[in-house]
Amino acid sequence: MFKKENLEILRSEMKKAGLKAYLIVTGDPHDSEEPAPYWGAERNFFCPFSGDNAQLLITQKDAYLFTDGRFFISAEMELKDSTIKLMKMGTKGYPTVQELIKEDELYPLGVNELTISPAFLKSLTNKKSTIVDSDFSYLVSPRPSLCKEKIWRFDQSEYNTLTRDQKIEQVLNEVEKKDAEANLITTLDDIAWILNLRGNDINCTPVFYSYLYLSKKVGNHLFVDTSRIDYPLDNITIHPYEEISSFLDENKNVATLVDPSRCNAKLYNILNNRIDGKAPSSLMKAIKGEVEIKNIIEIQELDGVALLKLIDFIDTHKNEKLTEWDYAVVLEQFRRESPRLIEPSFTTIAACGPNAAMMHYAPSEKVHAVVDPTNTVELLVDSGGQYYGGTTDTTRTFLIGKPTKEFIHDYTLTLKSVINLSRTIFLDGSSGVTIDIKAREIMWREGMDYKCGTGHGVGYVLPVHEGPNGFRYRVVPNRDDSNKLVPGMITTIEPGVYKEGKYGIRIENNLLTVPAFETSDGVFYKFQDVTYVPIETKALDLSLLSDDEIEYLNNYHQDVYNRLSKYVNGHLLEVLKEKTKKVSR
Repeated sequence: MFKKENLEILRSEMKKAGLKAYLIVTGDPHDSEEPAPYWGAERNFFCPFSGDNAQLLITQKDAYLFTDGRFFISAEMELKDSTIKLMKMGTKGYPTVQELIKEDELYPLGVNELTISPAFLKSLTNKKSTIVDSDFSYLVSPRPSLCKEKIWRFDQSEYNTLTRDQKIEQVLNEVEKKDAEANLITTLDDIAWILNLRGNDINCTPVFYSYLYLSKKVGNHLFVDTSRIDYPLDNITIHPYEEISSFLDENKNVATLVDPSRCNAKLYNILNNRIDGKAPSSLMKAIKGEVEIKNIIEIQELDGVALLKLIDFIDTHKNEKLTEWDYAVVLEQFRRESPRLIEPSFTTIAACGPNAAMMHYAPSEKVHAVVDPTNTVELLVDSGGQYYGGTTDTTRTFLIGKPTKEFIHDYTLTLKSVINLSRTIFLDGSSGVTIDIKAREIMWREGMDYKCGTGHGVGYVLPVHEGPNGFRYRVVPNRDDSNKLVPGMITTIEPGVYKEGKYGIRIENNLLTVPAFETSDGVFYKFQDVTYVPIETKALDLSLLSDDEIEYLNNYHQDVYNRLSKYVNGHLLEVLKEKTKKVSR
């Protein structure tokens, strides 16, 4: 828990260590987007900000929080009573953390090399710099414990197209093509995917803390809390998690493929014979096989039923002045009615009015707003589930009160953005950067923009944010989402409008890349919607939609009806009919 005096305690320890500044990144030794509480506790102890993707820089006089556009509004609120200054990433007039460190000559600089990549570490240095491997997390009290629960098997053929041995063989074949003899894999989602195992170490993300070393020469080795696995893993030697450093030291001269943007600097620097490159599994796991796609479609249907129940609940109770938190709780209850649900895939965003303008605001039991139709236009719900069979991520903006012309206009633009990108046919070799313009240009025409990517890859019972595919109008170095789009990839599309102090609008579907056709000019791909949830139509200005866009919406709703109607009857079936009925001018 953050207290202002925590910063002074830290500065005292920094002074003893001879440091001008200390940098804390939001991460762990595995470059996890949202680390386990054990690893996230340090930043939370020295800063009240609750979002992800942030860097905290502390000097003897000042403190700075660097974060991206998703969190500008919420960060300003959370930092208001602290002494920490908000630094807006990617915004004119704000330096990057690297620029600030170099311009102010904040050396010696302390960083924990276990939680920072060598690529990022290198970006902090100049000819005069002194970087000191530092760790002040011992000041954090109380500090949460790491998970001790059993790691569970996910190797059934009903869930996976490939076995563990097949995945390892494919990885090592790719390793050989890069003239390497081994692959050090440090990212938890890659390890879970390769081994067909899952764990409960990170909230909403079924992974487990470990390292994996694959080699035809040295053998296959897993480094993990050995008490958590009580079954054999054929052709894999299991070691205690802490032995990874000594193992790498013994094999430091083996030609080892390692990703300098994902591996932590401490392990990276042990290896003498490094071959820099992405782990082959990062692309392999993004391309879902036949079994995975079949399961994903099934659980998307189940997830659609849960959201249909929420739609009915909202219509029935919206005049009762329930809170954002109430709706979030009810939605999780609806999801838990499915025996295939494991847990939510992220903390549910249920937001109305000004809260919805904060892209990643999420209510809690203590902090929330009342959803009152007399002063609230919308309820934005962004949520998802981890199921035995896939991971979902869906956003709908529901009409609560009477919409203004401005809201109707912005809501319609958002749907146009969704439809225009979803209908795109593109040539093999195209990436999300190539075609992001199909969504964003709808907003740009009116001088509007949303300060985030248009969409991201989705894991398979893994992190809800997964590279290397995504939709973004430019390549962002620290975002692994500009790979070409190929069949089997699932990518979200989630444009929106966020007007501070007024409202937020977002509509999000998941798109499966599939073959379209082939001509003498090449191979073409298209998207298949795999999210089956009715879209609010009462806030639409149909004069802003083309005939083709209206047809797309009607066809989408017909598909939603066909897929969900087999699960519901009675009142809920009537609700489904009403919510998916055709619209016309």
